[in-house]
Amino acid sequence: MRRSLSWTVWVFIITCMLLAACGPSASTLVPATAVLSTVVLPTQVSAANGPIPFPSGGKSITGAWSQEPDNIVPYYSRMKDATRITQLTLAGLGEWDDKGNFVPELASDVPSADNGGISPDGLTITWKLKPGLQWSDGEPLTSADVLFTWQFVMDPKNSPLNRAGYDKISSIDTPDAITIVLHFGERFPAWQTLFTQGPDNAGAILPGHVLQGKTALEDEPFIHWPTVASGPWIITEWVAGDHMTLLPNPYFYSGRPKLDRIKILFVPDTETALAMLQTGDADWYPDFSESDISSLTPLDPAIHLLVKPGTNFEQYFFNLGTTAGVTRADGSVTGQSDTNGFCPFKDVRVRKAITLGIERQVIADGLLNGATEVPATQWPNSAWTDTSLTAAPYDPQGAKALLEEAGYTPDPTNNGIRHGLCEGKDVKLSINFETTEEQIRMDAAAAVQSDLAKIGIEFKPILLPTATFLATYSNGGPLPHGNFDMAGYLQDFSPDPMWGVMESYSCAAVPSAANPGGGNYSHLCDPKLDQLMNAVNASVDPAVRKVALDALQKYIFDQTYGIIMYVHANVYGYGDRFIPGPFSFTSDMDWNSEVWDVKTP
Repeated sequence: MRRSLSWTVWVFIITCMLLAACGPSASTLVPATAVLSTVVLPTQVSAANGPIPFPSGGKSITGAWSQEPDNIVPYYSRMKDATRITQLTLAGLGEWDDKGNFVPELASDVPSADNGGISPDGLTITWKLKPGLQWSDGEPLTSADVLFTWQFVMDPKNSPLNRAGYDKISSIDTPDAITIVLHFGERFPAWQTLFTQGPDNAGAILPGHVLQGKTALEDEPFIHWPTVASGPWIITEWVAGDHMTLLPNPYFYSGRPKLDRIKILFVPDTETALAMLQTGDADWYPDFSESDISSLTPLDPAIHLLVKPGTNFEQYFFNLGTTAGVTRADGSVTGQSDTNGFCPFKDVRVRKAITLGIERQVIADGLLNGATEVPATQWPNSAWTDTSLTAAPYDPQGAKALLEEAGYTPDPTNNGIRHGLCEGKDVKLSINFETTEEQIRMDAAAAVQSDLAKIGIEFKPILLPTATFLATYSNGGPLPHGNFDMAGYLQDFSPDPMWGVMESYSCAAVPSAANPGGGNYSHLCDPKLDQLMNAVNASVDPAVRKVALDALQKYIFDQTYGIIMYVHANVYGYGDRFIPGPFSFTSDMDWNSEVWDVKTP
């Protein structure tokens, strides 16, 4: 049973915070496991070159977060709340804005072919920093810091969690303090994910003047708690297991934040966070779930609800596997699966009929209180979305007509379930659908079952434990082995639009005994689709890639290579006094914390 904090505990926490604020400074960090032990800003950041002190009567807000970060330097953490702190404190060359656009941060502009930032062969990317950048300790932030960051990531004596993309860079030139020239050994279309910071991307620039000459940096205290910042805020206090305090960076490139202080309390659960919002002890909580929407909505205006539909989506996909594989133009065979998929799915009319027969928006509205949407494409809510496409409507009559055209007619002796010939065999439209046991998926599957029965399709949900559903090939997983008709789960192709796409759709990624690591669980092999995906990755120019991606989206849409049920959303709650800035799922709310404010009493 979840619990809420009592007033006694609140008094205890507030007392500890007041005592910590009055306590002596310390020059070292305490272990992350320490409880209610106070640490304050290390001595190398002095009042003369450190954060702006909190003034009497200053403006302060308090957040309640469900996770305490492990390490703030992003190359050593996969925690969501660690990335949020990174967005507050450490900047990258670029970031994603409230409309999902990639925009400059420390850089003066985003490289493009038009501004000369992308070479004709796509192997050289040139960034320009804003002039006069400084770290929070007053030291210059220059191209040397970008070079140092790359060297740090690639140093074999360090152990970052991931070097992907950085290992594609062959060298970096820094002809002056603001110019960074990245030389790639091969085209790397996802270059925008390097040296850039966002909620789904870890690439902040690190201070060479602090870390230069140090190795095995995973053991360096700075990795846990950066002592200098390039973002709008500096961590000045961290009481392990309890709270964190941040004060303004006097040298932030965009100017002084509107607020004077941010406090973040680490809370045990959603119920505690909601109680704190209701009492005014917290101003915002970024970790509500979609299932909380119905209970939060009536609390407005005391507590405002923000639901940001995302780039991740719930997709139902068809098993299109073939044991024979597909013969290419050169005569070679590719995409062989261990198991043949459900024969009727080979006909695009059947796939379209199933899509038209599901009242997706009504299902999404019922599950998520009208707070999300049914997109037309697998790239929703981003600058990459093909906005010319519109999600197929609910049209049961149109669905029936397509099924009749495909040769599937109702069987009056079998509850009206349709049947017809497929490759010479009589096949009943009875579909096994596999997904996980989460309540929202159970409810959605039940609604789909009811909808499809109305057009003569038997839809039989099979609900599995997540570990069983997502088991690997070697562990007998139903998805890689192709032991299903339809299945459904969450997918997300961001922040680069091709991240995960080849693994999900290409012939080479069809899993089988010969290719057990393949991630194309549709077991789909379409050479034309491969060509369209390769076209998106044939250029590093985002403008060229957008045109190619639109063609890819249109082809997937026309072929109905999946049914997008709805997009998932991030759910935030905040008190009436707090004024957050505009933000999107792609940017998260922390991307522009310098504009956060509070209402004047």
